[in-house]
Amino acid sequence: MEGEKMVWQKGVIKAGKEVAKIMAPDVLNLGAKIGTEIVQKQMNLVKIPDLKDVHVDEALRVLKDELNLTPISAIANPSLAYAYESENDVMHSEPRFGSRVDPGTTVKVYYLTQEVIDKSKNLLGNVVQEFQVPRIIGLNIYEAREDLEGLGLKVTEKLEKPHLSFIGKEDGQVTRFTYPNDQKIGSKLKSGDRVWLYYLNEEVILESTSIKDKKEKDRQETFGKIGKVTKDVTKEIYTGTVDAPKNIAKNIKNPFTKKKVSSDESEE
Repeated sequence: MEGEKMVWQKGVIKAGKEVAKIMAPDVLNLGAKIGTEIVQKQMNLVKIPDLKDVHVDEALRVLKDELNLTPISAIANPSLAYAYESENDVMHSEPRFGSRVDPGTTVKVYYLTQEVIDKSKNLLGNVVQEFQVPRIIGLNIYEAREDLEGLGLKVTEKLEKPHLSFIGKEDGQVTRFTYPNDQKIGSKLKSGDRVWLYYLNEEVILESTSIKDKKEKDRQETFGKIGKVTKDVTKEIYTGTVDAPKNIAKNIKNPFTKKKVSSDESEE
C-alpha cells in the first residue's frame, strides 16, 4: 500500500512538471503583457497642474483644451484662507492638484466670488486664534497648503535646492516650513501669520540623485588613484627609488609635508 502511494505521488509530481513546462511560456507572456499594460496606463495618465490663483476661465481652458480633461466650475465655501484672495481665482480642485488621472476625467474647479471673499474676511476678523503648529512635514504640497490656509495662514511655496537628503523622497513632498526669510517657527502660530512652505519636485530629486552619483564616482576615482600610486610606490621601494613619497604627492595631487632635515643630519 505504501509503495502504491509513493508511485502515485511520483506520478503527480511528474505530471505537474509537464504541465508547468507547457504553461510556463504562456504565464510569462501573460505577465509581460500585464506589465506592459500597467506601464502604458501610467504613461497615459494626466497630471492635474497647480491652478491656484489662476483665473477660473483660464483654468477651465487649460484643463479642457490642453489636457483633454472634463472641467466643471464650482463656487468655493467661505474660509479663513480666502480672506486675502482675489475674485474669480481658483483655490483648489477635486481631484486635488498634482493628482494623476485618466484622460477625460471630470475635474471640479473651485473658485471665489466677491461674496465669498467678504464672508471669509468676516470669519478672519471674528476668529483670530492661536494654535499648535500642525504636522505637515512629509505631506503633499497641495494637501499641506490647503490645511495651512484653512487655519488662516498666508502660505508662500518655496522649491528646495538639490541635496543628498532628498534622495528617495516623493514628488511634491513637503520638507519644512518657516516664517519668511527662513525664520524658525516656534510651537504655536496664529491666524493671519505668513509662512514659507518648502517642497520637492521631480527635477530636484533627480538632481539630488546626480549629486550622489557624482560623489560616488569621484570616490571611486580617488580610490583608483590611491591604488595605482600604492602599486607604483611598492615597485619603486622594491627597486630602491628614494623619491617615492614625492611621487605619491604628485600622483594624487595632495602634497606631503616634507620632514625638515637639520643641519647636523645634512652633514652626516
